[in-house]
Amino acid sequence: MLSKSIGLNSMCGRIILLILLINVDGWADEPPLAELEQSAFQAATLFAQDSVVQVETFGGSEIVNQQLTASGPSTGTILTSDGWIITSTFQFRGQPASITVVLPDQQRKAAKLVARDLSRELALLKIDVDAPLRPIQASDPNAWKVGQWVMALGKTFDTQNASCSVGILSAIGRVWNKAIQTDAKISPQNYGGPIVDLNGRAMGILTPINPGIVTEGEVEQWYDSGIGFAIPLRDVLDRLSRLQQGEDIHPGKLGIRWRGKDEYSEPVVLHGVSPGSPAAKIGIRKGDRVVGLGIRPDAITTIENHSQFKHAIGTVDAGQNVIIAIDRQGEKLSFECPLVKDLPVYREPYLGVLIDPNEEGSEPSSARIGGVLPESPAAKAGLKVGETLQSIQGTKIDAENSLESILGALDFRETVVIVVRDGSGETRTVSVSLQPRPENDLEWDYRLTRDVDTEGDATKDSPRGTIQLPLGDVKNKAFALIPSTYQQKVPHGLLVIFGDAGSQNQAQWSSAWENFIREHRWIVVVAQSADEKGWSFDEAELGLRLQSYMTQNYTIDRRRIAVGGIGSGSLLAYITSVQMPGVFRGVWLSNPKLPPRLRVPSNEPFRSAHFFVNGSDKSIDRFVEMARNAGYSVQSVSTELDASKLIDSPILGPLQRWLRLLEAY
Repeated sequence: MLSKSIGLNSMCGRIILLILLINVDGWADEPPLAELEQSAFQAATLFAQDSVVQVETFGGSEIVNQQLTASGPSTGTILTSDGWIITSTFQFRGQPASITVVLPDQQRKAAKLVARDLSRELALLKIDVDAPLRPIQASDPNAWKVGQWVMALGKTFDTQNASCSVGILSAIGRVWNKAIQTDAKISPQNYGGPIVDLNGRAMGILTPINPGIVTEGEVEQWYDSGIGFAIPLRDVLDRLSRLQQGEDIHPGKLGIRWRGKDEYSEPVVLHGVSPGSPAAKIGIRKGDRVVGLGIRPDAITTIENHSQFKHAIGTVDAGQNVIIAIDRQGEKLSFECPLVKDLPVYREPYLGVLIDPNEEGSEPSSARIGGVLPESPAAKAGLKVGETLQSIQGTKIDAENSLESILGALDFRETVVIVVRDGSGETRTVSVSLQPRPENDLEWDYRLTRDVDTEGDATKDSPRGTIQLPLGDVKNKAFALIPSTYQQKVPHGLLVIFGDAGSQNQAQWSSAWENFIREHRWIVVVAQSADEKGWSFDEAELGLRLQSYMTQNYTIDRRRIAVGGIGSGSLLAYITSVQMPGVFRGVWLSNPKLPPRLRVPSNEPFRSAHFFVNGSDKSIDRFVEMARNAGYSVQSVSTELDASKLIDSPILGPLQRWLRLLEAY
């Protein structure tokens, strides 16, 4: 009877369509549409639910809705009759003390966590069985149609009867070709369970995978959003043998960076290659255009934009090889390249020179040394003020290859050959051992000034001093400190600050920063929280809004843009910097209390940020360690900032010296 029921329900779609389109009196006794749908859903659930199990964990913990929750039941799906079970990583980010699988017949079996697929948020369990289990049956991907009925099954609440959430298959190839998407209700209650078609066959395994967020464990942002994701079962089975051998699977990394921002229209022209990466080792270069990618020579996907590249490489795991087709100035090249789990830690190479602002444009084609910092690689190699950097490692510094772009592609461990020219035109070759940017408070006296012809300057009557900034539709307030010497022709640094909770004393801020912004060409913007009690996550976009407004209305040096936060504003400052990597080179976190699962992305060339952290909270030490391990330079001071005594604060001196260091190469 079950097989007949399943056969009948596979025709539900046709029957429903006929009922809707044809009005025949003789059909008056047919069941109504709602009953036909209900029968189809029930039959599919009954067919699949004996392949779904409850998974209990003890001794682990997770973060949901920003609260630490106890371990408990979740869902798993039987893949083989001898006890291999797939579930989600939702309960397995840590290592639970014990894992129990409750079978449909109520047997309780101790389970072992064998391996994780960290690219797809899946975990593989193994139990010993007394009798063969019923593995889930696979749906045929070739038969899937966007808009078809699907059901998400879970056993968090009942070990025998699966819960069922009904929706449609709303998209295929989501999360860079790793997942299918549904509007069925997906949550921790059914993570690890199957999403099935009307025949009760599994299309995929439900998972908390998402396109990327700042804090680990924030999956509720997606399961409350009306969409959910599942990893196609075929992809799970393709990797099953590797997982069974205890091999964790990781996303594959190549180590390339591209130009441009529009991922749907711009070609994949490389802006750089990460030092020590697989791409660097096989000879891929800056300026190469990626035109094809695949895992076999007979299956190369044509690449015309960034989105296509992400989809092509999204399903490739660390340890696998890809074939990359390159167009190098009209020459067609092909490379076979292994992908890796982790790229070498990138730290921004530090030379220790300041470039004369009278020689510097927005993309400097000239690199005349205006200052040499003490104890820097440049100082140790004998580089001198007034000399001009001509080339590094054979690459000429010009409009196409700026000093910044050349240094960004180098390994901080390298010793490089630099050609310099003195004022008389004589050149000499110098060997310089690079190093990471210093993390101690560097005392230095250089003050670079720019010669400006103020005659006819369009901004001579522009407002300076403390000015109020327009924020439009939000309740927040913000003001900017503009130095009295500001000129439109002179690029200035920009520091955007999320002040501590409540209103800010503008006169105190002005007194504390007046000398610094005038002498060193900076603008400081201070934002106030809408609520006197503190900031909310919804206000994170304020930093980007203020940065955008200031860069549109003032001449801002893009190498000297920083964001800061005091107290409750510090987390928003950090989130702002992560949301726009490469925009904010400096991040100041003052008196922060950082969440324990804060995520620190790996440092990357041309997206490298430098941190100044002050305060005494225990979370600071943990963050500093994570940030340094990820490749960032972090200057840390244990002193709290008293926001009511800004002028006399011992933090201001080290902070302002650190800000000045942002312009150093």
